[in-house]
Amino acid sequence: MSRATRLSTLALLPMILCATSALALDLGGHDRDGGVLGVQLGAGWNKLEFAVMDDSGETIQGSTGWESAFSGGVSIGWAPNDNFIYSVGIAGWKRSFYQQISPISVTTFHFMLDLAWFPRGEGFWIKAGAGSGTLDFSMVLPEARVTFKKAGWNFVGGVGYELRASDDFALGLAYDFRFLTVGQFEGLEDTKVYSHNASLSLRFYM
Repeated sequence: MSRATRLSTLALLPMILCATSALALDLGGHDRDGGVLGVQLGAGWNKLEFAVMDDSGETIQGSTGWESAFSGGVSIGWAPNDNFIYSVGIAGWKRSFYQQISPISVTTFHFMLDLAWFPRGEGFWIKAGAGSGTLDFSMVLPEARVTFKKAGWNFVGGVGYELRASDDFALGLAYDFRFLTVGQFEGLEDTKVYSHNASLSLRFYM
């Protein structure tokens, strides 16, 4: 290699390094320091459990069984560093189905404060949170239509993995478990809703 070629290569080296750095930046870093907007779209598997008193005063446990439904949510939060995102969000699902011969409609709405932790600062994350929720229940019986709505405590836990597509956008998969308890519910006792949710997770970093 001639001296002129070596000098040309050395002169191009800083440009190559800068281009490589720029390419890595375009492919997405993992810096988190500011606002975060999250969107989750997917499917949920949900079950309503309750207890009723029979004519003899005995408690009978009841359940709707697992029903699938579209599930989604949005959140807005703040990332103080690479490892944590504090968020406030809403989520919910609605499902209409038949229990024996009676049509039933169940809708839940969840308002949550949660914390997502990235142990390595990127990729895998764990989430936990709590808040309030509502259960809207409607059932058509042969002689009447029964409709109830009540609020209660809502708890959520989840895991996921995200890939940064750019500096301000990440795409990933998420799993959430939500538990909503509303207690006594118009003749029903110890009413609870369990919800497993698998979704596509979108995060926009501002």
